Amino acid sequence: MAHENHFTQGGAVYALSRPTYPLSLAVELADLCAIKQHAVDIGCGTGQLSVLLASQFDQVTALDPSASQIASAEAHPKVQYGAKSAEDTGLEDCSADLIVAAQAAHWFDLDLYYAEVKRVLRPNGIMALISYGVPILKGDIGKRFDQFYWQDIYHFWPEGRKHVELEYKDLYFPFDEFNLKPLAIERDWTRDQFWNYIETWSAKRKAEEAGELGLFEQYADELKATWPNEETHKVIWPITARIARINAT
Repeated sequence: MAHENHFTQGGAVYALSRPTYPLSLAVELADLCAIKQHAVDIGCGTGQLSVLLASQFDQVTALDPSASQIASAEAHPKVQYGAKSAEDTGLEDCSADLIVAAQAAHWFDLDLYYAEVKRVLRPNGIMALISYGVPILKGDIGKRFDQFYWQDIYHFWPEGRKHVELEYKDLYFPFDEFNLKPLAIERDWTRDQFWNYIETWSAKRKAEEAGELGLFEQYADELKATWPNEETHKVIWPITARIARINAT
């Protein structure tokens, strides 16, 4: 059974407030593929990576189990969206050159997912599990954020979040893998943009459900006192990947 999906609601807000991948990620993934006909983005969310892949591939299929996410996805003539699970995509056998899951694989039933990947990929196709880590900010604002994340509200994160923090190194991955060159998402954000990102966290929803939003409210007040909204600060999310070339069976 697949893990609980923590992003089934609020696709529009999610799309506006999450960090977006750099084009260089799509370019690097495409460069690994001998054929660039069909890429599949599993757990695509609102399609931010799907659209980037469309600049490199003839066709992109973007799938997510959340109808809200799909409804809010960015339209593109080369991207076909669908509300499907990672473990049962409905795609034809040996039909994809690349299958990528970005910031999503820690919610999958990996045994079922890998079986689906092997079925759908063409021989020697590329599978990639992509994640971006805990954001990095410099200076006193960064130190306070680290305390807020790792100490104040850490207990509100779902169990699967640990996989992201460990850069997916602990995920079951029974393939010969190779590395992607170092990449990162970088944004110069205002305080409000940064807070809107925090508003999308599953940890915040968990705190709200528990009636324990006080820690988030306190941090919001601290940000207002220490980060004038007209100022921007660089926020960096390191990108990590586990990549393998799969002989489809």
